Amino acid sequence: MVIVGLLVILFVVFVALAFIFRSHDRDSAATLVQGIGAIVVPAASAALFLTNRRPRAELTEPALRRFADELAERVKVQWSAAASERRLLHPSPVPVRWRWSNLPLSGPAADAVGVGNGSRRFETLPGLEPITLADLESGAVRDLFRLYGALDSGRIVIVGAGGAGKSGAAIRLLLDALAHREALDPTARARVPVPVLLTLSGWDPLNQRLQDWLVTRLATDYMFRKSEEHAGGVVSRLIGTGRIAVFLDGLDEIPEPVRPVALRALDEQASFRLVMLSRVNELLTAVSAAGPLSGSAGLQLLPVSAEDAAEYLTRCQTQPLPDTWRALVQHIRMHPSGAVAQALDTPLMLTLMRDTYRTDQRFELERFADRAAVEDHLLARVLPAAYDDDRPGQPHSRYSLAQAERWLGAIAHRMNSDGTRDLAWWQVPQWRPAWPRTTASCLFLGVLAGAVGFCWAGLAAGLGAGATVGLSVTMSLTYGRAGDSPQLLGRLQWRDFVVRENFQFGIVGGGALGLAVGVALLLVHGRLVMLFGGLVFGLLAGVVGGFVTGLSNRSADSQTPIDPVSCWRQDRQYTLTAGIAGGLVGSVIGGSCLGLLAELTHERIFGIIDGFLSGIALVVVGGLLLSLALSLVGSVTWRTFLASLQLRRRNETPVRLIRFLSDARERHVLRTVGPVYQFRHARLQDRVEEAFRARNAPRTDG
Repeated sequence: MVIVGLLVILFVVFVALAFIFRSHDRDSAATLVQGIGAIVVPAASAALFLTNRRPRAELTEPALRRFADELAERVKVQWSAAASERRLLHPSPVPVRWRWSNLPLSGPAADAVGVGNGSRRFETLPGLEPITLADLESGAVRDLFRLYGALDSGRIVIVGAGGAGKSGAAIRLLLDALAHREALDPTARARVPVPVLLTLSGWDPLNQRLQDWLVTRLATDYMFRKSEEHAGGVVSRLIGTGRIAVFLDGLDEIPEPVRPVALRALDEQASFRLVMLSRVNELLTAVSAAGPLSGSAGLQLLPVSAEDAAEYLTRCQTQPLPDTWRALVQHIRMHPSGAVAQALDTPLMLTLMRDTYRTDQRFELERFADRAAVEDHLLARVLPAAYDDDRPGQPHSRYSLAQAERWLGAIAHRMNSDGTRDLAWWQVPQWRPAWPRTTASCLFLGVLAGAVGFCWAGLAAGLGAGATVGLSVTMSLTYGRAGDSPQLLGRLQWRDFVVRENFQFGIVGGGALGLAVGVALLLVHGRLVMLFGGLVFGLLAGVVGGFVTGLSNRSADSQTPIDPVSCWRQDRQYTLTAGIAGGLVGSVIGGSCLGLLAELTHERIFGIIDGFLSGIALVVVGGLLLSLALSLVGSVTWRTFLASLQLRRRNETPVRLIRFLSDARERHVLRTVGPVYQFRHARLQDRVEEAFRARNAPRTDG
């Protein structure tokens, strides 16, 4: 509605100016237009002001309940998809167990249970019984929900080695908590918090309070930020009223010196139910420096027993068991301390055994001397099994095993060089120099525009068009917002549309564009007024184009709860929408300027524009095409595509990178967390990189 109103006002203004310039009696015409404008413009401005003003939604109790239910639904969709992708539910999950940790990770169990406390710190969730000391001794993952919902302190710390199943346990606990909440009647549901699972990466506890970081993360990740009715600090109120519980993973992903500070900040500032996951050694080091999380229940995930491993592998196969699997299961039961049973004591290795061996393939039990040999063997089988076209139920791969090994190895090498486990596709352009992409884009579009201008109005117009487009492309690639991260479309808000950064970008880019247009006009007509007219044209069009960047709902990051393909598509949709909107609005303004300039000077601009209406008509066509081209080359999808071409020349990735990564995810080599890809496990990433480096190591003769 705001944009429509602005367009109406601009249309009235330019029609009025055209009427004045075309009128024989300009004094009378100007008087008439002033009278009309004195009524129309204030009325339209008032309408815009009233339309844009919306009463802020009061955060009443029913409103907070509605927001909490909305958040719960979004969290459920996000992590149900993650659980399905990680195969945590079907087949039945690996039987992971836990016990109270004897390591110095937490305080006494009595403090967690609340023995001797005068009052409870957290009320037991509806339908649960209070926790006793005996309940904290040991249990299975399915028992974690009762601890989470009834523990007096409301704080749980879960530790385990790499591959022990921490993330899987957290996801299953979160889904159990959501299912329990959803099954309650509305009155009881209002007393149950919504669990959210976040990683600690991105939090700076030295300079940012915990609640401020949580408010920013949740408001951004779950799309609360851009709606006016959510603007009253709804996330802060949800946290402050106990309607959110927080699961935090990734203590080992923040710098080691900051971990004790983060732990101390969590201890002092967390006023909500809290579940924290960490590797053992990293948490031990932090606790030794900062002390434990007060009142927390320290639980340690245990290795999977040989009997549980044998039972799980039995459930994963057809019944009766094939001979090859029967031999494996019997061996594990008969040799619980053997190399195979020891290697299969984590969910990671059990699922690798399940996924990389067919029922007719024999596992050579006698060839492995220790657990390390078994683990290396299973990790090495991931890619051959995933890209085996003869595997039942798998679609034929577009890529050969050799291609997958080469490209995934190169990607793993780049990720390890950057020290990350996340593959954000919009960061791929950082792997190769930017100047070839900028040069190629400028030359391609500049030459194309120059050829059109030459055919249209001669050499001078061709040179001017080529220079204008080349300069515009350079500005777009250098300063465009879309170059940093993907842009997501959403509900347009005036406060996000008219901001200083957009205005500054429009002044700089539009000034450069206007200078190029003005110089081209000066060369053609030889009159200084043409240079001034070109500058006005560029500045106005540039400011409008800068404001159009406000169409973006927000920039995506690694925690945005959408999948990578949707993120890619939304960035392309933003590119198209911004290009059309900017092209139409900017070119209407710019065309009007050139048309009025033609009226004033009684000359044809570029040999074609000979009046107000022809200026609008012709510049709208050219401006729309130019705006679409600039939006395209300034988008992160374009940069990633060109970077893929650069990497393909070195045979490091395919040209259609997203399609390749999505195919690898379907084959369970990669997984997704929000819009980023990850290898199925960090150890798989390291193993794939090791194989890549071994294949590409320089050969020595002799």
